[in-house]
Amino acid sequence: MTTVLLIEDDLDQLQIRTLIFERSGYIVRAAQTASDALPLVAGSDVIVMDLRIPQFEDGLRLIECLNRRSPIVVLTGDETERHLDVDLQLFKPCPSAVLLDAVARLTK
Repeated sequence: MTTVLLIEDDLDQLQIRTLIFERSGYIVRAAQTASDALPLVAGSDVIVMDLRIPQFEDGLRLIECLNRRSPIVVLTGDETERHLDVDLQLFKPCPSAVLLDAVARLTK
């Protein structure tokens, strides 16, 4: 089974996305901050993260720390944000089907 590390500082969004992934057959590890996420990276097949966790700089630092160990999907609400060194950048609001399809393609 594929393990998703889901990083989102908004608890409601974290819970909703966790349910979406679990109902689609994924194992989910969840974190609300970059520091909470770091110990969960090992063993994760893909990382899905909000860019602002809670600050933009927190997301950027986390991406640098992850050092491309697993595919990274970033969700952001600002289309003007610069290009990031990640596998995929999706813009909020992002339909669940689009997010699930992206994760499936990255974990084949």
